[in-house]
Amino acid sequence: MRASLQLFVWLVLVSVALCQDCKVGGKLCADHEQCCGGCCFDGECIDTYRSCLKDLNVCKDHVCRGEENCVPYKPRRCAGCEPLPLCRMKR
Repeated sequence: MRASLQLFVWLVLVSVALCQDCKVGGKLCADHEQCCGGCCFDGECIDTYRSCLKDLNVCKDHVCRGEENCVPYKPRRCAGCEPLPLCRMKR
């Protein structure tokens, strides 16, 4: 009985040691699998609903009016947030 308990505890400890924690938005990453439900773009976990197979160019299909250009805007205090398309006047 005691040996089986020791074996069980050892297996639990080994399984916990082998488990890899996922990373939240804003943390450094190497691939999509490291991010908790998000995607790894440019070495950073981004919380997004878009497919990780698509690029993160939010301005690609965004249309601006007249002389405005689309620029990706990433809020400063929102580490790991997906950039937003923002239209600005050309300079």
